[in-house]
Parts: sequence; C-alpha cells; structure tokens
Amino acid sequence: MVSFNILILVALSYVAALFWVAFLAERQAAAGKANWLRSPVIYTLSLSIYCTAWTFYGAVGYAARSGLEFVTIYLGPTLVMVGWWWILRRLVRIGRSQRITSIADLISSRFGKSRRLGAIVTVIAVVAATPYIALQIQSVTLSLAVFAQNEGAAWSDGDFVRAAMWFAAGLAVFTILFGTRNLDANERHPGIVTAIAVEAVVKLFALIAVGVFVVWGLGGGPVQMMARIDATELALWEQDTHRWFGLIFVSAAAFICLPRMFQVMVVENDDESQLRFASWAFPAYLLAMSLFVVPIAVVGLDLMPAGSNPDLFVLTIPLSQGANGSGNAIFSGWLFICDIHGDRGDYRAGDDGIEPYRGAFLVLPCRAISAGRCRAMCAS
Repeated sequence: MVSFNILILVALSYVAALFWVAFLAERQAAAGKANWLRSPVIYTLSLSIYCTAWTFYGAVGYAARSGLEFVTIYLGPTLVMVGWWWILRRLVRIGRSQRITSIADLISSRFGKSRRLGAIVTVIAVVAATPYIALQIQSVTLSLAVFAQNEGAAWSDGDFVRAAMWFAAGLAVFTILFGTRNLDANERHPGIVTAIAVEAVVKLFALIAVGVFVVWGLGGGPVQMMARIDATELALWEQDTHRWFGLIFVSAAAFICLPRMFQVMVVENDDESQLRFASWAFPAYLLAMSLFVVPIAVVGLDLMPAGSNPDLFVLTIPLSQGANGSGNAIFSGWLFICDIHGDRGDYRAGDDGIEPYRGAFLVLPCRAISAGRCRAMCAS
C-alpha cells in the first residue's frame, strides 16, 4: 500500500515538473523559438481546461444518478466546435484587431468602451467564478481525505481547511510566476498553456487507464460489461427532451463565456488555422474522456458499499481492490495526482481569464479615482 506521505511527495514532484515545463516554454517564447508552442495540437489540448474535476468525479457521479444525461455537458462544446467554429473565428479576429483581453473588454467595446458596463461584467464574472474555483479546491481536499482515511486516519474540519489553504497558496505562486506577471497587451501565457497541454495528455491517459482497468480487469471484457450495463436502470432511455436541450445550451454557453475558456480559446490563439484543427480534434478528445464514464459508474454501483459517494468512484474503485496488490493503490494515487493538476490548470487559466477584468475595470479605475482625490487634497 502506498503511504500518504509518499503520495504527497510524488504530487509535489509532479508540481516541480510542471514548473519546469512552464519555465522552459516561457524561455523558448522569449527567445523567439516558440514555433512549436503555436502548434494546433498544443492549442487543442489547452482547450481541455474545460475538463476539470467534474470530468474526473462529477461525470461518473452524474451518470450513476441520472444515466446518460451526463453527456449533455460534452455535447454543448462539441456542437460549438463542429457547427459554430466560424463564430469562434470571428471572436478571435475581433480580439486580435481590437486587442481584446477578456469578455468584459469585448462587451464594453461593443458599447463605446463603457467602463461602467465592463465593471458590471467583471463583478458578475468574479462572483460567478469564486464558488466554482472553491469547488475545484474542495475536490482536491476530498481526494486527500480518501487516501488519508484509507490509512485509517479520519480528517477533521481543520485538516480540510489546512489542505485547501496550502493548495490555494501553491496555485497562487504558479499563477504569479507564469500568469499575472505578464503585462503584455496581448496577455498570452505560453508557460501556462504548455503546462495545461501536458496535463491534458496525462488526464486523458489516466481516465482511459482506469476505464481499461474497470472494463477488462473488473468487468470481464466489453461483452460482459455491456450486459452489466443493460441489466441496470442506466440502460433505460427515459430522458426529458426539454431538460436535455436546456443542459446542452448551458454547456455550450459556458464553453464560450467562461473566463478560462475565453482566455485559452480567444486570447491565446495565434492563428485561425488552429480553430479548424480543434473543430474536430477537441470533440474527439471529449469523446475519449467520456468513453468509460458509464462502465465506471456501473461497476462502482455494484462493488462499492451502499451510500458510497459516486463522485469518488474513480478513486475508490481502484483503492477497494488494493487488497489484491499495491499496484491498484499506486494507480489510484496516480489518478489523484492527475486530478490535482487538472484543477491547478483550471484555476490558473481561470485566474488569468479574470485578471484582465479586475485590472482594467476595477483596480485601475479605483487607483485613478484615489490619485485624483489625492491631487485635489494637495491642491486645496
């Protein structure tokens, strides 16, 4: 069984590796040797920032509770990329021609560069993003608690708070080093984009690996797995059409409007040809990420005790098989590390997406007002 301390050490080592990747990409970009950073593959993988802890945990839990309804969260972005990529291309053109760095900037530019409107959009974005980021941090603390409890240690509320604070501090350091310190008007961050692309590959491999483990290691193969699915309520196709359309619309809107998505999809775009490649490659990525969600949910409902949290099946299923060998525990620990760094990518891109809002429409106007008041006081 892998000890909790070794798991933390490996996670920190992975953090250091991502720091190195981001630093190398920043240096390559500064030296003008960043052609590979403009690759459509890197751009497409950076869009995987859409797949956060919900992909690791929530999708399986959603499937366990609501069946195939979980696919609506993937259908929305897929329809945008396949059918509306020309709208995204127009957004990229507008962003490049008018030096747009955020959605608030985009909306205000449509109404005469209204700072008041930009400030309203900024406040809405910050208020909406704060609980979402908190949810990502919570998923990491829950993951830590799963491994701690697996060793017989029960976590108190104080342990959750301390873990969340340390994790948030690490995110802040990375964002400062490779995100907000870049004051260029184009607001591009090659270090963060490259790190997200690396994490995208690791996330995809992790979920495919746990899917293979569930289908062939626990389910007896695809044929037996399909029979198990058919024998459950998940196989029943009783869907609310209006609810499906509503969820697809919301997911499509989120894919375009979320600050982190606008950042990587519009601001970080270097060439319109990247969108053409991503129009089919990113839906293929989403398909691969969702391929084993239902088998994991079905096996989890069969194997795990009644009342188990289905959102954590991705971790608890391999851990439940740990008695058969330490390899399953190592594998589950690796999945946890993938989730941690997927959340780190989400947080970093989300913060970089919101930072231009705060700077342009809240911080600078407040500083200008304060400076004006100071000058008025000195003059009087």
